[in-house]
Amino acid sequence: MSEVQYQIAERRQKLHIKTYALLCLVLILSMGFYSHKKWQEYSMAKQGIEKNGNFIALMKEEVSNQKADFENKKASFDQLNNEIGKNLKTVFPETDDYTNLTRQIDSFEKELVKKNNPFEVSNIDYQSPVETDLYRILPLKMNIHSSKDNFTEFLHLVENSGALNSNIRLMDVSSIKLNFENSAEESDANDIINFSVQINAYFQK
Repeated sequence: MSEVQYQIAERRQKLHIKTYALLCLVLILSMGFYSHKKWQEYSMAKQGIEKNGNFIALMKEEVSNQKADFENKKASFDQLNNEIGKNLKTVFPETDDYTNLTRQIDSFEKELVKKNNPFEVSNIDYQSPVETDLYRILPLKMNIHSSKDNFTEFLHLVENSGALNSNIRLMDVSSIKLNFENSAEESDANDIINFSVQINAYFQK
């Protein structure tokens, strides 16, 4: 009887050992699977962090390059801005500035007058400024003795006035009165014109 009990106890012990071993194997496999999964997640997270780090470094480099490029061009921009501001004050001044306007008309006269091709301003009459909602106008009237060619050139100068690269005061012609003189010694191209012109010169409000 005791031998039978011993065999039963031995079988139970072996069964317990097998069960324990199986549980240990399941536990080891579970831990291995869990560790492998977590390692994959860690690897992916690490790669993501590295990619983000590379992207941030790239953006920092791009910002640095853009800043350096801006600093290099800023001097040119500032110079261009100053030139535009200076030219704007010439073509569209802050005041009536009739003194410089008179000098500009004198320069027209010197530029256009040539032998047998006259251009002479005999009188400049400045009138009271006129104010509008956006700007002011300085009206002036001039009497001019000119050849036909120079008369055309003068109209071109006024027509092209106001361009920032021209340095010519912004103005336009509001009216013209003409009186032709023809000399027998001169060709039709050099007919003399005496004309009275009414001009509006503009300035800031």
